[in-house]
Amino acid sequence: MIALLIPTFCYSGSSFDQLILDRLSADKKTLNLSGTNIGPREAKVLAEMKLLTSVETLLLQGNKIKYKGLKALTRSPHARNLKQLDLWGNMVGDLGLKALAESPYIKRLEVLKIWKNEIGDDSLEILVASPNFKLLKTLMLNDNMVTPIGVGYLADPKIFPKIETINLFRNSIGDAGALILSRSKPFINLRAIYLGENNISDIGAVALIKSNSFPKLGVLDMVKNNLGLETAKAIFTHSKDRNIQIIIR
Repeated sequence: MIALLIPTFCYSGSSFDQLILDRLSADKKTLNLSGTNIGPREAKVLAEMKLLTSVETLLLQGNKIKYKGLKALTRSPHARNLKQLDLWGNMVGDLGLKALAESPYIKRLEVLKIWKNEIGDDSLEILVASPNFKLLKTLMLNDNMVTPIGVGYLADPKIFPKIETINLFRNSIGDAGALILSRSKPFINLRAIYLGENNISDIGAVALIKSNSFPKLGVLDMVKNNLGLETAKAIFTHSKDRNIQIIIR
């Protein structure tokens, strides 16, 4: 059998430079490299580019930069102005999130999308111990491996004092994780929680609906969970006088 080897580095120096220029917005604040098949080597080249200093939004969806590529970016002083980072599907894993948490430069993030990256509880423990995320407003951790243990690390409003959106869709938090969230101290800025497809039953859903931990919550999304009559009753009883959308289907 002949093995087919597909190189992760697809660009020559000049062609990669041109790709960057083509994908950089006119104001040089947004660099959209989504779906360009870049790997760790391209990420390392990008980390050394001075033009990265002006970039506030870096979109890397659907590539394969992996841990080594993200590590290079987190160690780059040129990345110090990043406010939005989208890493969907880059397989950075726990080590990638650890590198982000320990970065001496990336401290201004407002939006972190790290969905579908094989993230588990251990790296969340490191993330919440980091001072790098005090400005974070949106955290997307959907399609990972977060359990109630990981939720326990996240369920502290002091860690993310400005957080407005938390997305844990398609993880493994179950009722235990839902109960941990429902009993947290108040998240005074949280507007939306996405907990679809997490094996939550009426026990966890009702606790979240009745919770006083989210005074400004506008969206509670619990689609594709094991919810029944008790959840429906709780929605009717506890949401009619609140400006909140509870989604269960």
